[in-house]
Amino acid sequence: MTKTQEPLTHWYPATIAAERPSAWWYWGRAVYVSRRDYWRITKKFLAVGIPLGLIGVLLHYDLAFWAAIVLAEIGLLLLAYSLFGLYRMYGHPGVLYIRRLVELGGVQGRVTVADLHIGTYRHAFLLSDVLPEATIQTVDCWNVEGESPEEAVQDVRDLEFPPSGNPRIIPSKADHFIVPLADSSCDAVCFGFGTHEIPTGGPREKLLSEAIRILKPGGTVLLFEHGWDAHNYVIFGPVIHHVTKRQDWDKFLRERFNDVQYARSSQAVDLFAGARR
Repeated sequence: MTKTQEPLTHWYPATIAAERPSAWWYWGRAVYVSRRDYWRITKKFLAVGIPLGLIGVLLHYDLAFWAAIVLAEIGLLLLAYSLFGLYRMYGHPGVLYIRRLVELGGVQGRVTVADLHIGTYRHAFLLSDVLPEATIQTVDCWNVEGESPEEAVQDVRDLEFPPSGNPRIIPSKADHFIVPLADSSCDAVCFGFGTHEIPTGGPREKLLSEAIRILKPGGTVLLFEHGWDAHNYVIFGPVIHHVTKRQDWDKFLRERFNDVQYARSSQAVDLFAGARR
């Protein structure tokens, strides 16, 4: 399925290009694209909890019965916190860490910001909120022919279309990680959630080189991502193992930019800012 085709296989509604999706929509999509992981975790809880419950009921073994109850309660608590955590990342509170990120990088005023992403325009909308005078060049940098090997990424790409309703947000598409923006044309470049899906060993390095190319001398790089840590593990479950660690992002950026700074938001989001050399 391409970005120009209407997604026909999802029960979650797709965006309308001329309308901005609400924060509730983005939260709902985050839950929707995580449904497979929720189901995998649920099956593990059921695989342990159901036998314990049956042993407790059929064999009148109270310890097994109450262990099943406790396991169910733990599962429900983890689910509730996961949904709450996703809301804080993708719902209305998300603008808070974007504002903090922009402040960390000292970006303000009538600037041009390149939002480099893998198919979600949420970051562009939030950047336009915290930088009301900025022009946002939002570039889809995904370069996988056909369907994505990561099902959640394919869901994201199926459900959101390039926006057309905001004159300050200008969408475009990269070609094999070559960004269609001129040399030294941007005051800042922003990478957000999903950047970890771009593989190392070529593609990610190429995209960062493109970011350096389109930045003005002394321009700012911004990055916000999920970390590989206990807080994100509670929110996302075992799937968080495939993201890039904070230490690796720090090293990756310091090899390419000056004055790299780091901050951590209360929403379990890692924030980085640096300057072009």
